[in-house]
Amino acid sequence: MEKGVVIDSRHTAEKEGQGLVARALTVDYGEGPVLGPLDLDLPERGIYTVLGPSGSGKSTLLRAAAGLLPDFGGSLSYGGRPIGSAGVAGADIRIGLVPQNYGLLPWQTAIANVRTALKIARPDESRARRGAAALRWLALTGLSGLEGRYPRALSGGQQQRVAIARAFAIRPDLLLLDEPFSALDAVTREDLQRLLLESWRQQPSTMLFVTHDVEEAILLGRKIVMLTAAAGPPVLIDNEAVFSLADEDKRDHDAFHEQTRHIRRIMRERR
Repeated sequence: MEKGVVIDSRHTAEKEGQGLVARALTVDYGEGPVLGPLDLDLPERGIYTVLGPSGSGKSTLLRAAAGLLPDFGGSLSYGGRPIGSAGVAGADIRIGLVPQNYGLLPWQTAIANVRTALKIARPDESRARRGAAALRWLALTGLSGLEGRYPRALSGGQQQRVAIARAFAIRPDLLLLDEPFSALDAVTREDLQRLLLESWRQQPSTMLFVTHDVEEAILLGRKIVMLTAAAGPPVLIDNEAVFSLADEDKRDHDAFHEQTRHIRRIMRERR
């Protein structure tokens, strides 16, 4: 494999179709910018993994894309529809979010958490269909038999899987995941990485996946967005050579090892 390709993100959307677009996006909590100014063009129906050191604004980017930060500078849109207006995402944009703290409702059981999200995101679907979808995704994430437990009766890893099941179940246009596998053991983590890719292939959405793990970013992302702690443009790295491989072949392929070396080199240079 040749050295990983760094793409000028300003021209990507024009070539592949409009998706998540940021223009001069800046977030400032009053003590200086924590993100940006940032320009990004991430076409629809792609998986974009986000890497960067602590303080580079990875989680802040997800919160802005989720419509949770109405006061940011610049603009942010999905499919040409603005995000952040009046403090909410566009009403016609279905967004799934898996935050670091899981975001579960403590007074609801695991299955009720998923059904509630479905009721909000898919109000036109029947109660039976929403219930079946909730059961299916809880089973796929390894939670069969635990559907009736409240969050306090679940381990951190199990709570994280409920949050993942909830996000997938609503079949979002834009899926935002903030280190969703960080609390899981290695085997469960690899199982859910495969599930994520299989689910995306069956039901393609635009996915922004924050991780601190270089290997995970390469295994999952079609493209990799690298943020830096210092002000500066993001680097968008093409990862198609690895992404297009069969899942079971990725870790052993030369393309994976070359991309790992390439990204670590960029990270050292951009400290």
